[in-house]
Amino acid sequence: MSALARWRLALRMARRDVRRSKGRSALVAVMVGTPVMLAVMLSTLYATDDVTPLEAMPAQLGSSEAQLWWKGFPVQQSPDGQDGGGSSAEDRAPEPDPGPDGVRAVLPGAEVLEVRSRFVTFVGRADGPLREVDTTPPMADGLVDLTDGRTPERVGEVVLTPHLRDRLDAALGATVDVAGRDVTVVGVGTFGSVDPYPLASGAVGFPGTFDLGEGNGVENEYLVDRDAPVTWEDVKRLNSEGFWVISRHVLENPPPASARYDLDAWNAGQDTTEQAVLVIIVTAVLLQVVLLAGPAFAVGVRRQRRDLALLAAAGGTPADVRRTVLAQAAVLGAGSSVVGAALGLAASPLVVAVLPRWFDEGFGPYDVMWPAVAAAVVLGVVASLLAALVPARQVANQDVTAALVGHRAAPSRRNGWPLVGLALVAVGLGVCFTAGIQPGGETAVAASTVAIVLGTVFLTPLVIGLVGRVGGRLPLTLRLAVRDTARQRSRSTPAIAAVMATVAGLTALAIANASDFEHDRRSYEFTYPVGTTVLSEGGRPIDAVARAAGEAAGVAFTPIGTAGRVGDERAGEGWWTDVAVETEEWGPWATTSVAVATAEELAAWGVELTPDQIETLRTGGALVAGPSVLDAGGRVRVAVDEQPADGTSGHSRTVSLDASPADLGMGAVPQGREPVVALAVIAPQTAQAQAVPYERSRAIADSILSDQQLRDVRAALRELPGEQSTWTEQGFGGTFTVQLLLLIGAGGIAVLIGTLSATGLALADARPDFATLAAVGAGPRTRRGVAAAQAVVLGVLGALLGVLVGFAPGLAAAWPLTSERWGALEGTGSGPVIDIPWGILATLVFVVPLIAAGASAIVTRGRVPLTRRLAQ
Repeated sequence: MSALARWRLALRMARRDVRRSKGRSALVAVMVGTPVMLAVMLSTLYATDDVTPLEAMPAQLGSSEAQLWWKGFPVQQSPDGQDGGGSSAEDRAPEPDPGPDGVRAVLPGAEVLEVRSRFVTFVGRADGPLREVDTTPPMADGLVDLTDGRTPERVGEVVLTPHLRDRLDAALGATVDVAGRDVTVVGVGTFGSVDPYPLASGAVGFPGTFDLGEGNGVENEYLVDRDAPVTWEDVKRLNSEGFWVISRHVLENPPPASARYDLDAWNAGQDTTEQAVLVIIVTAVLLQVVLLAGPAFAVGVRRQRRDLALLAAAGGTPADVRRTVLAQAAVLGAGSSVVGAALGLAASPLVVAVLPRWFDEGFGPYDVMWPAVAAAVVLGVVASLLAALVPARQVANQDVTAALVGHRAAPSRRNGWPLVGLALVAVGLGVCFTAGIQPGGETAVAASTVAIVLGTVFLTPLVIGLVGRVGGRLPLTLRLAVRDTARQRSRSTPAIAAVMATVAGLTALAIANASDFEHDRRSYEFTYPVGTTVLSEGGRPIDAVARAAGEAAGVAFTPIGTAGRVGDERAGEGWWTDVAVETEEWGPWATTSVAVATAEELAAWGVELTPDQIETLRTGGALVAGPSVLDAGGRVRVAVDEQPADGTSGHSRTVSLDASPADLGMGAVPQGREPVVALAVIAPQTAQAQAVPYERSRAIADSILSDQQLRDVRAALRELPGEQSTWTEQGFGGTFTVQLLLLIGAGGIAVLIGTLSATGLALADARPDFATLAAVGAGPRTRRGVAAAQAVVLGVLGALLGVLVGFAPGLAAAWPLTSERWGALEGTGSGPVIDIPWGILATLVFVVPLIAAGASAIVTRGRVPLTRRLAQ
């Protein structure tokens, strides 16, 4: 008989056995199919979220042939416009934007549609782009994706994003204030995106609606339409002129590699980190599936011993017996993988539709990554075959005569491969605490975790044997469970290892997350004393806002000036000015800013000055937060850097002032350094004399505000024009509750599933032992106690090993997370922060196995039928 015929026969027998053993087949199908389903869902979500330039083209280009941006210097780019770069000559600034006429000059005969935008704050903290574009030409079709209404057709009409419409409570036809202009809402939709962020704020108006002006953050892009396509040669020519180009023709017909730019200068090579992480994840999932499904195949093979012995007695070779078992694994693996992939594909559209409502995540056009789907199915079959490999080898070498007469085979008591296990654990630990603790060592930690887990799998039989030796001191039910676990190591090892692998990953994740959270809590920097409320106003003096807010809340808000300013384009101001103290010793105060205030204003901000310091401030000197800021002559140097908003060259100068050290702290805080009002302070008359521009953009409350007062302040701010905000210093506001619940929930479910499935297989395999217990007078309570004890032994042993295994990777992962920061605060130390979440670990080790024990005791049958017992 040929090998193909033998496999055909084995597969036919496997299909029959799968139909006969429905319970065991369903269990294996769930263990193999569920990871495949999740893998298919995740790959589909990733493909849907990853919008390619070709998918984004309809919303980005509309019906035009190309989209151009002016860079001002020659550039080199990839055909899809995602990579590349360029630089201007060192001795001159980028050339000014030539505008639509310049685009027509380089593309004669083309129609040009200008899209102008500026990033603004609409209301509260809702930031987003403000755009002006004529959406009436045919080339603009598709730019605006409307959900309601129509596109703007005249000056004063706008389309709002759904989120901004909700924030402004604006109905169609309503007149609302958008960026200081009264406009009419004629539509709701998104612009230029096939995967809009649900919480995105933005507005699109007809040209002239917002009077964006020139420079000062205004960005121009140009849509081009003409009879001939914009080819790759046209793109390269436009690149040399200073334009960045996205071409419809080039996206649909990419040029050959030989015609493209060599972008190695701009892209330092492909990062292989993602591929390495993917390999590690696939290996870990494959190992987990093998460990979970292994006991099911072991129990199934044990129950088929007689059938397989008949096959051997009829002339079948050990290879035929192995082929029969592996054929069952192939049938179950293929069937469950295909079903799992189908369920994943069926569930993905629902997840894509629902997920944005829960997590504020936008998705692109629905897309399926078919190679990933095929890979998931293949991996499911491979995992099933690997899980059945050891039971197949064992049954192929069984005593045929003993199996035919019903004698139970003596269980294997091998101690695994302890030397190999120790070697893998040693290598994993070495990688953990060398490469793993370096910055960017997360991949090394993940790889070493897989090595440590695999090494512990090889050591698990030895550990089980050691535990079995102490079972004699335990109560009856636990003693029976421990001895059965130690005796049936071929079944117990993969079951315990599956729980161990799950808990090991969760332990490492829990330690790393808890340590990172604790580090963030310790390193939190207070901006103001606890309970302080500060108003902020961008672009205009805050005095009027402070008075209105103070009257609403019944408190006094005292403004203070900050040196530096941003010009108001609408007032004809195109310059921004940055002012900072020139010093290398700013670290202890975490600021280089210069405040402009009187002594009375400083007192309201918590800064108490001596008479001499007040006199220094009054006579044109400066106060600094520490003597290390002063130069050798006892003066402070303040750099004033003025730059045009259009990027052309500006000029810088340095102001040198007599200075005295002063305590500029605003009050004590629970941890870290005391916040200072600024690194240096000068009086308003000094700023005027030295031509240092400043803005009065902050105001502080004279007392701690109640919740009602804060609501009153915010209500008053909503009635005022401009972009105001409030900030109340509450200290570190992070919480570990969500992560804690997720870790306990995910870990608990994973451990519970692994423990219950392993316990169910152990109880099915122990039916003859239960019959023996019943024959000698054991009651239902004893049998249920043994079932519960089996769950406790498997769960506790697996979880305890998992905690021990995951401890080292968790510490190694926490090391770079909590020490790779730009500096340690005073009093917090410079080393890594390690925080062990003992509550999570104790829950996984003790609470979850007890839940599994209770479930096992409830579902275990109190009475079992007596079976015929043959002499052994």
